[in-house]
Amino acid sequence: MVFNAGNCRNTTKSTLHGVGDKNRRLKVWYLRNWPILPKILFISFLGVTLILGVTFSFFIPYVESHIISGKKNATKQTVEVAYGVLEHFNFLVTNGTYQPEQAQELAKSAIKQLRYHEKEYFWINDETPKMVMHPTVPDLDGKDLTDFSDPNGVFLFQEFVRVTQSKGGGFVQYMWPKPGGKENVPVSKISYVKRFKPWGWIIGSGIYLDDVERDISDLRSITMWGAIFFTFVTMMLSFWIGRSITLRLDKVIDGLKEVAQGKGDVDQRKCIAITSIDEIGTLSSEFNALMESISNLTRFRKVIEEDENINEVYSRLWDVFTLEIGFKEVVIFEVDEIHGVMKLAYPLNFQEDRMYCSPDILDQCGLCKAKRTGHEISSLDFHKICKQFLHMDEPIHHVCLPMTIGGGIMGVVQFIFNQREKGGINPELIAGQVDKASQFIKEALPVIESKRLTATLRESALVDPMTGLHNRRFLQECANGLCSGSKRRGKSIGILMGDLDFFKQVNDTHGHDVGDEVLKKTANILRDTVRESDLVVRFGGEEFIVILVDIEEEELVPLAEKLRKQIEAAEFAISGQPPLKKTISIGASIYPEDEDGFWKTLKFADVALYKAKEEGRNRTVRFTKEMWEQQQY
Repeated sequence: MVFNAGNCRNTTKSTLHGVGDKNRRLKVWYLRNWPILPKILFISFLGVTLILGVTFSFFIPYVESHIISGKKNATKQTVEVAYGVLEHFNFLVTNGTYQPEQAQELAKSAIKQLRYHEKEYFWINDETPKMVMHPTVPDLDGKDLTDFSDPNGVFLFQEFVRVTQSKGGGFVQYMWPKPGGKENVPVSKISYVKRFKPWGWIIGSGIYLDDVERDISDLRSITMWGAIFFTFVTMMLSFWIGRSITLRLDKVIDGLKEVAQGKGDVDQRKCIAITSIDEIGTLSSEFNALMESISNLTRFRKVIEEDENINEVYSRLWDVFTLEIGFKEVVIFEVDEIHGVMKLAYPLNFQEDRMYCSPDILDQCGLCKAKRTGHEISSLDFHKICKQFLHMDEPIHHVCLPMTIGGGIMGVVQFIFNQREKGGINPELIAGQVDKASQFIKEALPVIESKRLTATLRESALVDPMTGLHNRRFLQECANGLCSGSKRRGKSIGILMGDLDFFKQVNDTHGHDVGDEVLKKTANILRDTVRESDLVVRFGGEEFIVILVDIEEEELVPLAEKLRKQIEAAEFAISGQPPLKKTISIGASIYPEDEDGFWKTLKFADVALYKAKEEGRNRTVRFTKEMWEQQQY
């Protein structure tokens, strides 16, 4: 018997070919066996579908809920601001500036003029309930609104009273005619009301829900068009990327076929396309590392956005710096540009005597070079770069990063490196660590700024709106800091209390407009005459207080006399009349020489001021113990 090997091989090959075709038809349904271009397009389509699904099923409703929540919170904040106006006038009642009825009328007049978002307003009713003031429907003023209800039967004013009496403040939804809308056609509205207990008033303001719904509708429309555009761009980009990859792979495959079939010589250059797999893998690895870094920053920002207060944000920043990046010593300073000071923000238990910088930067933030210049300050780049650093002659280095946003400096982060530690100092490693820290700082800055926004609103209550000087409330809040800084430096604080002589005659004779101009010019003279480090405060009416920081006893009266003479020499212009001349009486005292309590020293200046008035006005009187006749402050 003759064995035909060729036929056997052909039969086996035919059988295997038939089985292979069947397996290929089965395996074509597996995604991993698809050609690259359809695979990329299909995966892209699935990804787009998933993203759009998540966007329209979760993200859009989430944003919509936050739009409503944000507008409600904004309304609450604006009511709190208006509530502060009532507190201010009530304070003026308690200190005797106004009678209750006069203060209430002034408060109503002030709040009646307030507007935000161009047309939104505030109203006031009492707990009767009776309308005290409504800026857009003045016919309601003074009316009993107990039985007033909206088309849905909501007795809204009774609800205002119930909510404020039970909780102090809260939101109430009802229907109310919209200013500028269809006449007398009520629309849905939600308002925040808050009880002002001293006067039995309820102050409120609200938003119209049709405005919110319009914003949400615009968001949906923008998202829909964005989704269409995103899908189109994604699919086109996926096609372009897939095609570029397959073209290069086709060239490699063709080259391999030529080698396998023995066509031509082996060209090593045809293996370059295959080695690109490793390059793509390396690129993917680096990209994944970048995405991981971005993901960490995103998670960090999301976490700090949910933190309750700014100290928690500082705590998380400090943990990132020390635990994740690897810094040994970190100090976070917070800058108060309004008062020109800095404070140790974190660690909370960090004491001034442990600072690496001069404590003077706490009282004068302009001394901090990072704060003053707005860029990184590193002793690794230039030795003794900052004169406020106390360890310039030791093997200790520092890098200070300013926390900058919107052109302002809200804080400084200081990193300390000790060359004595094991391994010494590696500048390249430190540069990488500082860069990474900068990324986390940039992510935290918007959150820090938003958490300080309410503080900014509060700062506006510390300035006298007419003269631009600090007011009494500011003095109350900064007095302790002034005294602490004075004790730390071993210096004194001079206190001058001045009162314009016969100022009432100006208002009675020339009117309050002229009186206001006299006060403004007096404020400018006082501010321009003293040093930048000194403080000028409008204490009330025509009374001014000048705080002279770091002053010697023998300088006090000459400086007071300089101020008095400047006022005496000034001419206050009056339209159509000769210039007006005014004088000022000044009482002077000094802390802590006269008394170790700031407010009692201020009272001594007030006593000296009255002595100056008694002696004929237009003079400076230095307080002496003989003037103090009372036994207790």
